[in-house]
Amino acid sequence: MTGTSKPRLRSTVLAAAWARISGVEVLSSGDGGPLTRTVKKIIDPLVVRTSTRPRLGRPLLEPADAAELTRLLLADAARLRATAAWFPHLKRQRRALRITAGDVQDVCFPLAYELATSFGMPGPDAPEAAASALRELHGEAAEAGVARLAAYLNDPRVTADLTAELDRRWHAGADTGPEPAAAVALLGAFAEDLADATWRALAESEAGHAFGLALRRPGGTGALAEAVPGLGDLGLQRGDRTAVPPLRRHDETGPELLERSVERRVRATLRRLPADERGSVAGLVGDELARVAAGFGLGLPVLATCFALGVVLAPALRPLEGSAPGNAPGFARQLNARVAREGYVLHARRALAGTTPLTPRPDAELVRELREFARQFLGRLWIRLHGFDVRGDLPSDAADVRDLVTGVVRSTSLDLRTKVRRALVARLPDLEAVS
Repeated sequence: MTGTSKPRLRSTVLAAAWARISGVEVLSSGDGGPLTRTVKKIIDPLVVRTSTRPRLGRPLLEPADAAELTRLLLADAARLRATAAWFPHLKRQRRALRITAGDVQDVCFPLAYELATSFGMPGPDAPEAAASALRELHGEAAEAGVARLAAYLNDPRVTADLTAELDRRWHAGADTGPEPAAAVALLGAFAEDLADATWRALAESEAGHAFGLALRRPGGTGALAEAVPGLGDLGLQRGDRTAVPPLRRHDETGPELLERSVERRVRATLRRLPADERGSVAGLVGDELARVAAGFGLGLPVLATCFALGVVLAPALRPLEGSAPGNAPGFARQLNARVAREGYVLHARRALAGTTPLTPRPDAELVRELREFARQFLGRLWIRLHGFDVRGDLPSDAADVRDLVTGVVRSTSLDLRTKVRRALVARLPDLEAVS
């Protein structure tokens, strides 16, 4: 028996594939495998693209996934060798330009891969190309993009035309389509079985967009609360219906997700896309107008459905209160139980938020954030999905959707864990005094 039918550790699969690539020593650790930062900054986001293939990022890989991961890495061997060759040029030019922002590997590993993609192996003009890339990365290109966007939106004629176009798109079709209850039934079914067949039915439907568009009707918030029992204020919109988002950032009236300005969304696009993929500012604004007008502000229906799923799961995500409601979908109960068992949540529940907290000075702001776990989860989920929309990334199956949502819950939890740890350390004298 070879054992190839059994799952394998991802780290082992990566190390074995990496050993077959020559000329990448600068990206390798002492044992010959890829550096942790190589995996984090190059292999996962740029070679394997785990954002769209999350099954290949799992710690334990099925044989087919291990084979696919190996194939992707070996297929990119030439570019990885060029990446390794570009890295020393970037290090030298970084020193010459006296750039100190960020860790050198964090900054230069992905940039070296970008240069390898554009130019292949470094040539005689490599120093100049590396210096130019560093200048662009450290602000000049981003600042130029933001400046062009500001200049474009400062033109009164452009602003008038765009505002009229936004208003026209926003109201077109907003009063049509199924009620939220129909979409919630489909989403709830998927959250119970997490089956590919159920997801395919959802992905091929307009459930997500219909759900989002329903929030624009009078009483949309009430209809949503009726369709999703236990739903609180999730920070989606201010009133009982989603208002037309403003064009300019300075016209925003609050931080609500679905009412963010077009300008803020385009700024996010400028951060997410490399300079050679951005196109014109006018084109970026036009793309964002189309997204804003779609359900939940996400242009691709599958991504709108992913966000709608997050809304359906949200009422059960209340780790500070313990268990989720018994009528919550199975997936939602699993997610909440995982966070509720976290040590920091148990400590916070007893030391900061209980009816008789251990500290006489509970941190009201921290307790509020913990109670608003669902709201923070949805905020992170929307930002992740907007990034997918900008890049054209899509989850391929039910497992990808499950991993996406689970990853956002984990990210939300880790952020709160850090905040709770700081709060508990700050109150250590109080806790010791009453212990």
